[in-house]
Amino acid sequence: MIDEIQKDIEQYQKIIILRHQNPDPDAVGSQIGLKTMLQEAYPTKQIYATGIDLAVLDWIGQMDQISADTYQDSLVIAVDTANAPRIDNNGDYLKASKIIKIDHHPNVDSFGEINWVDESFSSCAEMIYTLADKLEPLHVSQETAFSLYSGIVGDTNRFLYGETDYRTLKISAKLAKTGIDISQVALHEDEMSLQVARLEAYILNNFQVTTSGFGYIIIRKAAFDKFNLADGELDHAVPLIGRINTVNNWIVVSEKEPHHFRVNLRSKNVAINGIAEKFGGGGHPLASGVYVGSMDEVNDLIKDMDNLNKNI
Repeated sequence: MIDEIQKDIEQYQKIIILRHQNPDPDAVGSQIGLKTMLQEAYPTKQIYATGIDLAVLDWIGQMDQISADTYQDSLVIAVDTANAPRIDNNGDYLKASKIIKIDHHPNVDSFGEINWVDESFSSCAEMIYTLADKLEPLHVSQETAFSLYSGIVGDTNRFLYGETDYRTLKISAKLAKTGIDISQVALHEDEMSLQVARLEAYILNNFQVTTSGFGYIIIRKAAFDKFNLADGELDHAVPLIGRINTVNNWIVVSEKEPHHFRVNLRSKNVAINGIAEKFGGGGHPLASGVYVGSMDEVNDLIKDMDNLNKNI
């Protein structure tokens, strides 16, 4: 399959790299890392990475602004995106001649003509490194390494999550060997704005834990608006409840718009992606997400998450 990806990369003069909505460091790191890698290997090709720019992730790289016509006769590579509705694009990508999907989430939607999906990888950035490791003339420069290392550190939560294994650490060491400033990446991943600090204080003062070990916080719009968060900043606070030793799984519910609830689901050991899929979302077994349209659905989701622990 990797050989097929290389054939398409060599065939197309225009390559556009996409990722999922509400991007995290892995999504942007995979995008920018792949873009840089391809530009260095094929300097005469037109290579773009597109999507909404988030100020909190500008330290990894910024997105290109392209017209709808650019997608004509192009190859689209969607990274770190489980299903087509989550692609951060208004549908222009459908004008492309071919679509390749590279992802490490459960394969619920094979939306590409080529779908390289492997859940054993800790991050999509790790997959992009593997692409370069196996194919000539691709190579990993220091600039590429910075983006990919940022993606790996982000999706493993600085090597905390269970998907971290020997391969993850070996690839990370090879990226570090290029001379990137790994402490700079760690500082970017760890630092927070004053608004996020106040949000975390609010969460710690208001979250609930059931007797089964399920923790949750519901941040209604009136409260959410007070924090004046930049896009993407909420994600920094999602792991917080899981640091409590009596919490086994948890959710962060945020109502940015009236009756439009974003739910981040997390777990330490019991799979929660089935619940996310039940409500129209998806993700990893221990990290998933979904949007729901009412408090009734939020309450039903809370009950399901609580019951998971009771059935262990």
